[in-house]
Amino acid sequence: MILETFERPDYVIKGFKRELLAIKHYTETPVGPKDMIVVYREDKDLVIIAFLTSKAHKLFWERDK
Repeated sequence: MILETFERPDYVIKGFKRELLAIKHYTETPVGPKDMIVVYREDKDLVIIAFLTSKAHKLFWERDK
C-alpha cells in the first residue's frame, strides 16, 4: 500500500518544510476504509513515515501566511 500510494497517489500536498504528503484512499484495509499517508522528501529520495488514518481531511487546512 505504501508503494502504491507513493507511485499513484490521489493527492499530493506540500508539508511545512520540504516534505510532500502522498495520499490515497483505500475502501478496504484490515481496519476498514482508511487513507494511506506517505510523507517523503523528493530531493533526498527518502520516505519519512507512512501511516493509515481516517482523518486525512484534517491535513487540508489553510496555513497562516
